[in-house]
Amino acid sequence: MKAVFHHSDADKHSQVLGNVENLLDDDTLDLESVALVANSGGLGLLTRDSDHRDGVEALQERGVDFKQCENTLEGTDVTPDDLLDGVELVSSGVGELTRLQSGGYAYIVP
Repeated sequence: MKAVFHHSDADKHSQVLGNVENLLDDDTLDLESVALVANSGGLGLLTRDSDHRDGVEALQERGVDFKQCENTLEGTDVTPDDLLDGVELVSSGVGELTRLQSGGYAYIVP
């Protein structure tokens, strides 16, 4: 089973991390891959100065792939170097979500 979380709400950083952790902890699932795609307000979750850095890094250690929409960076002061190590920059968040869903990922929005 594969799942992708779509995160675009700055008010839900803690909630989305909790949802990802709950999914990983569900022993009734045979998870092959878990990803989180951030765009819009989700940007703040994946920056080096994020209050949730430890949570993101802990989930990375458990195999979660984090992806940041490059379009979201445009018009902000955030550069790719400001992102946490291991975060993949994708050209379009919605494009990446489409690719992953086409590849069999279940789509989850907290």
